[in-house]
Amino acid sequence: MKNRKPVNIMLLAMSMGFLCFFGSCVDEEMVGEFPPDTFISIEKIDLTGEDRLNSSVRLSWYGTDKDGYVVGYEFSIDEENWFRTEKRDSVFKFSIAAGQDSADIDFHIRAIDNEGNVDATPAYLRVPLKNSPPVVDFETDSYPKDTTFGVLTFRWTYSDPDGDNTVTNAYLRVNEGTWYEIDRSQPMISLRSDNPQTAGSTNAQVFYQTDLNALPDLIDGWQNDGGNILYLKVVDIAGTESTIDTASVLYNKKQNSDLLLINGQPSNVNQAYRDIVNSVYSNGYDAIDFADGNGKNQPVFWNPTFTLLTEMYDKLMFNTDQSLFANPLTGQSAILLEFAAPVMQNFTDGGGKSFVTTSFPPGFDPVDIRGAFPVDSLSQTSGQAVIETDSSIYSDQAGFPSLSPTSLLLGADPFVPTIDAKPIYKAQLKAFGAWKGTDIVGVIREENGNTKQVFFGVELYRFSKDPSALNSLFDKIFNEEFNW
Repeated sequence: MKNRKPVNIMLLAMSMGFLCFFGSCVDEEMVGEFPPDTFISIEKIDLTGEDRLNSSVRLSWYGTDKDGYVVGYEFSIDEENWFRTEKRDSVFKFSIAAGQDSADIDFHIRAIDNEGNVDATPAYLRVPLKNSPPVVDFETDSYPKDTTFGVLTFRWTYSDPDGDNTVTNAYLRVNEGTWYEIDRSQPMISLRSDNPQTAGSTNAQVFYQTDLNALPDLIDGWQNDGGNILYLKVVDIAGTESTIDTASVLYNKKQNSDLLLINGQPSNVNQAYRDIVNSVYSNGYDAIDFADGNGKNQPVFWNPTFTLLTEMYDKLMFNTDQSLFANPLTGQSAILLEFAAPVMQNFTDGGGKSFVTTSFPPGFDPVDIRGAFPVDSLSQTSGQAVIETDSSIYSDQAGFPSLSPTSLLLGADPFVPTIDAKPIYKAQLKAFGAWKGTDIVGVIREENGNTKQVFFGVELYRFSKDPSALNSLFDKIFNEEFNW
């Protein structure tokens, strides 16, 4: 065992008393009474004028304690209201008073140690702020590409480095019209001419989202049969305006008729239908080519754009085929009738009259168009239904002429109609392979004895061996069946 040096107890006691006499920290009652110290990582921010910070500022701090350790912090900007945190840094979004473009924020931070002691002299930093202008943008993916047909729908966004909640007002302008205040919480807006049959300058109705009720106030500056340029701006709480965002110019066509043709096939086929309608319908027609340019004229938002458009017309005609198109915003791929189905259901329920001539892709399931169009099912057997050149589609109803194809028609699409549809045309078919199915190719839907929908599961332009017979069918539909 190591030798130990004797201790002079009396001398030790005298020494302890001497230290306590002079207030030494070794007194047990004094242990743990040192408060912590607090430091902000930067001592000063020397920024003035345009160089000031925006209202979103990252600050960091730390604390020390001589006789323990720091367990947390409290911060304040008025030295009255303190907020607890265990973090050593954070991003603060300070607010600037309404109507002011700059402010000085007094930031205080104090450490708290494990004994609950609080730094009595908090660290302080003056934070010089300047309001940042907000930003507004048209969503280009949502914007029409070339031409509008009475209705323009778009989406828009805004932001502010000082916090989006600091944006107080948003405005829209058409051409050289006046600024029109819009609800900044409505990200989708539609405009529709309030007098679509008048060429030149007019006003437009304003719609939010898919609400079909227009706002009470009109926006001026709209052009029919002319170009329309839209402008957006927003204003923040300090009264600072964003840079104005300008959309691309779009030509808008005015309305000329109560009949709208929706063309969804190659231009020569579309023209064939237009020629027939022009020869039999004295009120003329308006036409939109939804197949042109891989669908550039198709609405990005079928509802509300197509809905608001169809409300302008009493009659619609679709000529389509099995071609698939992709929606540029959603990427969804479908035939035109699938895109249009929800709108067409409302159009028909609202008293609109429609005439459709189409074909379907192999194996097509009509579940998404059933209801809007009178197709319950198609044959799913292998093989094909064929209509030969010496055959025809025929009707037992007065005034509906028989029609023969100009060439062999492979892959005909006879269908089982919905229960509310009345067959008016059947086809003389020849089964190729194991095909089996109905021979119905044309039906009508009626309400109170009036025809509201005529639907053909064959492309009628192919049945023009006798052009006068095909013209007679169109005359029958537009001038008799739809004349109520």
